[in-house]
Amino acid sequence: MSDININESYQEHKNTSNEIGKALVSNNLDYALDYAEIGLDAFVTDDILKEIPIVKTVVGVVKSGLKIKEIFFTKKILTFLKEFHSGKLPEEKLSKFQNEFNKNESYREKVLQEIMVFNDTFLQIEKSKIFANLFAAHLNDVFGWNDFINLSYCLNQLNMFGVSLFDDMAKFKTVSWRGIRRHQTALSSTKQFWYNLNHRESS
Repeated sequence: MSDININESYQEHKNTSNEIGKALVSNNLDYALDYAEIGLDAFVTDDILKEIPIVKTVVGVVKSGLKIKEIFFTKKILTFLKEFHSGKLPEEKLSKFQNEFNKNESYREKVLQEIMVFNDTFLQIEKSKIFANLFAAHLNDVFGWNDFINLSYCLNQLNMFGVSLFDDMAKFKTVSWRGIRRHQTALSSTKQFWYNLNHRESS
């Protein structure tokens, strides 16, 4: 029985990898949709979304019961692909990548592995957009493969809340803690909201 489950899981992985590979080089998705803003339930209930090959593969073939993780992974992958195909990469660089991806199996497996693994680990949808731009920058010869991987590890460790905080701090012309106080005030207000909500529900 366990061998059957392992074989099914492996086949699901291969099917998912194949669909992502096709979308990576063919740009055959509906990029008018803002996948980052679509609710998770829609990937199961929306008839149009369910016909997208990646959605059908990842969400439609889960044998052991649909999980939030698989749905969220689908959302992140589609967000990544939309950002990657947003036209920022020069056409000649994109064509060069597509040729290498289609002809070189070792390269194709390496690229797909990193795209799937990193998108799987991201907890914030914005990271999939940034990751797509990092990959496009690598293909545009801004930095090499190892630097792309190292930057992706850094991205994975980032708290996106801290990004805006440090960006604000970097713009200060004099030493100031106003930015930190502003972020702390926003964070404290959020904490107070959830405390009041929980307190009200428990009373």
